[in-house]
Amino acid sequence: MKGMILSAGLGTRLRPLTFERAKPAIPILGKPLVVRLIEHLIANGIREFRLNLHHLPQTIEEVFRTPGTEHLGVSFSYEPEILGTAGGLKANEAFFDEDTLLMANADILIDFPIRDAIAFHRKRRPLATLLLYPQNPPYRYFPVRIDEDGRLSSFKGVGGGGALRPEVYVFTGIHLIEPEIFSFIPSGKPWEINDQTYPEAIGNGKEICGFPVHGYWNDLGDPGRYLTAQRDLLVAAGTQPPAVVSPTAQIAGSCRLGPFVSVSAGCVLEEGTSAENSILWDGARLARGASVRNCIIGSHVTIDRALTDMVITRNGVARIG
Repeated sequence: MKGMILSAGLGTRLRPLTFERAKPAIPILGKPLVVRLIEHLIANGIREFRLNLHHLPQTIEEVFRTPGTEHLGVSFSYEPEILGTAGGLKANEAFFDEDTLLMANADILIDFPIRDAIAFHRKRRPLATLLLYPQNPPYRYFPVRIDEDGRLSSFKGVGGGGALRPEVYVFTGIHLIEPEIFSFIPSGKPWEINDQTYPEAIGNGKEICGFPVHGYWNDLGDPGRYLTAQRDLLVAAGTQPPAVVSPTAQIAGSCRLGPFVSVSAGCVLEEGTSAENSILWDGARLARGASVRNCIIGSHVTIDRALTDMVITRNGVARIG
């Protein structure tokens, strides 16, 4: 099975971090987000990947020039104008064969099995199966429900369905799709799969299903969720102390680290510094006596004071929360 990884977005909610790197290229515990996703998909049977690029494409290309990524089966397409979730897929129609394909947002961190969803989809053969993750009120995301047969009960105001399951879900950003989908997407123009393609297909009698998954899902939609994702990974790994430090970082003996800290390559943490629940990108420096708590520090930024709940980059600053 081949995969389409949607990588063209602007990452506006993560600004100013995404003025420096495209969102799929942001590091989490020293590994780019999109690499973590692709490695998980490979473990679930996906073998080749097409990434569509628009915003800061060189930062994503650079990820796959790093030694150790040669086996990931990645190729690229380029969008001078963002074509949307369906338009980007349509532009790569020739990449896909006549088999089911997977499409995923590049900015998600997941740890749940996908093979059961693939088996369900191949047995049922709807036009598409959307992978769904449980959510409880108050709902952070648009609530999605399915009927007892697994069909979306209503999607963007289209469709009906039978008796509803009581559970409420969020769409994970992962689709399993039949090649027939291309007949519902116009060529060469921006088009959205959830807002335009699926409602039209349902209106033409096509079946769109949902498949609940269980495990871990995070969309890293904003800096706070970025910090949460790092903490979750460290807790799951059982790292003690819960921190990851690059071997090329320079850490003074009196520096206090953690919990929940990552220090990237080339960072310098001078005497009397401290970092807690924070992410330091490559080349960041904490000058003598500086401290960061609940912060994300961009590449090659020097901090010389105490900071809390801040994103600091060469391209701007933002408050977290």
